[in-house]
Amino acid sequence: MSSQQSPAARPRLAWVTRTESLLLVVCLFWALLANRPFVAAALRGRDMQAPQTWLFGAALLVMLVCLHYLGVAPFAWGRATYFMQAFGVVLDPGMMRNVLHTDVAESRELLSLRLFTHLLLYAGLPLLLLWRVRLQPRPWVRTLAWRLGSMLLAVAVLVGTLLAVYQPLSALMRNQRELRYLVTPGNLLWSLSVVVATGTRIAAMPRQVIGEDARAGPRLAARTRPLLVVLVVGETARAANWGLNGYARQTTPQLAQRPVISFAQVTSCGTNTEVSLPCMFAPVGRRDYDEDRVRGSQSLLHVLARAGVGVDWLEN
Repeated sequence: MSSQQSPAARPRLAWVTRTESLLLVVCLFWALLANRPFVAAALRGRDMQAPQTWLFGAALLVMLVCLHYLGVAPFAWGRATYFMQAFGVVLDPGMMRNVLHTDVAESRELLSLRLFTHLLLYAGLPLLLLWRVRLQPRPWVRTLAWRLGSMLLAVAVLVGTLLAVYQPLSALMRNQRELRYLVTPGNLLWSLSVVVATGTRIAAMPRQVIGEDARAGPRLAARTRPLLVVLVVGETARAANWGLNGYARQTTPQLAQRPVISFAQVTSCGTNTEVSLPCMFAPVGRRDYDEDRVRGSQSLLHVLARAGVGVDWLEN
């Protein structure tokens, strides 16, 4: 029995094609639409009227298509860009940890009509088109030959294009290393693998003990009533938008009515929770920040507990 569909059984408005052609279309979609933040950042500051700028942009798109094809083709044997564009998010391993560790309440605040519109365009429409695709079957020997040949062609095109724009591209990536985290979906796959590998490695390491000689001081030991200290950590607030620090719009009206002290000359270790929060309680400062050292050692909370202080950590 033949595995090909007869014309009568084939759905209307169906697109019959080979797997390699479908992969090429998908890679073109990723390069042209999902990677607009990367291309825009790479071309920022260049003369848009100059032919060299257009040639450089075209070379970037060709390399993106080739890279995506080489990444997907070995696995295609069968059937996050909104926040990057809307908020300028760079999807590096630190941001990936934020995504994995967020809760429903925080995620719900990001839902909007604009987000649903974006999903309909970038996810709903492609899925609708893929639903109408019918792949033409081919013997596995010919399939393997076509797949290897197409991948070799992609490598040749990638190398040739890279050599043609190597000098401006190398300077760009050397001066703006964060651009690599704008390449979608490579940034998602790379950051996720780094988070998993780093988490597994650090989890297997014993935490370095600090403050082994911590003891309660005489004033604390002499107290007849226990001392309760409540420390509220709201590390996602930006100092530039903090009303107590002179921001034009009063964003802290209730705090302004209380006798509080605002320390304005303070800098965080990072701009996301997974970097700044652990660093606040770590024995290293911002100037000597090292992620492995921070995550591989005990924190101030361990030292307080060793000194006899009862410590409770509550999250939202």
